[in-house]
Amino acid sequence: METSKLIGGRFRVKDHAVSGAMGDVWPAEDTKLGRTVALKFLARRRLRQRGAATEFTDWTVKRFERESIAMARVSHAHVAQIYDTGEHDGELYIVMEYIQGRSLASHLKEGSALTLERTVRWTREICEGLGAAHSRKVLHHDIKPDNIMITKQGTVKIVDFGLASFADVTQSHTGVGTALYKAPERWANSPGSVHSDLYSVGCVLYEMLTGRPPFGSPQDDAMTVGRMHQDNLPAPPSAHRPGVPERLDCIVRFLLAKDPAERPHSAEAVAVVMSEVGHSFGTENVSIPTGRNHLLDATESNVGHSERIQELDRRIFELELRFGPDRQEVIETRTEHAELTGRSGDTRGAAALYNRLGRDCQNLFGPHDARALNAFEGVARWIAKSRRH
Repeated sequence: METSKLIGGRFRVKDHAVSGAMGDVWPAEDTKLGRTVALKFLARRRLRQRGAATEFTDWTVKRFERESIAMARVSHAHVAQIYDTGEHDGELYIVMEYIQGRSLASHLKEGSALTLERTVRWTREICEGLGAAHSRKVLHHDIKPDNIMITKQGTVKIVDFGLASFADVTQSHTGVGTALYKAPERWANSPGSVHSDLYSVGCVLYEMLTGRPPFGSPQDDAMTVGRMHQDNLPAPPSAHRPGVPERLDCIVRFLLAKDPAERPHSAEAVAVVMSEVGHSFGTENVSIPTGRNHLLDATESNVGHSERIQELDRRIFELELRFGPDRQEVIETRTEHAELTGRSGDTRGAAALYNRLGRDCQNLFGPHDARALNAFEGVARWIAKSRRH
């Protein structure tokens, strides 16, 4: 594609593209408004070169255009916004919000499970964004860690709404999606629904809690994974990660129900319940409802440590963005964040935070630096506490 001239008469491509199966995403300067945007191209030529039928390619183009128009109506803090569409050098493109950050998949690849606070907060934000899209009759079709961006401020942005249906040209139009996160009914060529998106949220939540998806692995055959989604029941997250509250086990169980009618009725309902779960961290004698009606009808709860944990988490993102990871204020804030995470009841999350801090301090200051040794002492202390519980 020719990128030496302005695209659409106003966008100047900079840096390099991130390539995917369906096209490329380029960072670009909007010369008219003076801001950075992302240009996402649908590579029709690439589809044809890979053997996609002309009928499917034409259908893909029409769907691309229709979904772009639909998504332009969705405006929400946790959804990447679409600004415009166009055509350049024979390829269609959409102009999207440029997101500084990295994917949830990248966070999960760091090797330790996320803290419960981040898990609950990010799940709430995913559901808030999905709820806004669902209210405009827009389904995602491919909720997965790669399609959930975490900004440098530590908040969620869902990407690739509607476009994910084009991810695999070898599947039927109603069967597209990513095997590890695809609802059982969609393996039977159902076009999907709000409940299908919520099943995928359940898969993502499961992976955030345990470090693994509920069924299969990326190396497994897709049809094998599909049969697991249709026939198998996953172990509760607490079986893989001691200390997961019973209520989170309950929420995961409802989200992963085989029958779509047995799942929560809306993303907004799940967001409200996740907010309640977050506020319960660090409180004593918190009631744990186990029925579906209780899941859908959130009630008030006492605010524990959650607000302070969230404040510290966001401050860490901001400090690292401003000063880099080696600032003493960053180290102290990360230490406070780990301690409060442990006191909230997430002892394993505290150990994971201290372990990551210790490794980072070794890389930044040397293997025998006191800050690294103090962090690893925190690891041992919180692991010991987790075993006593």
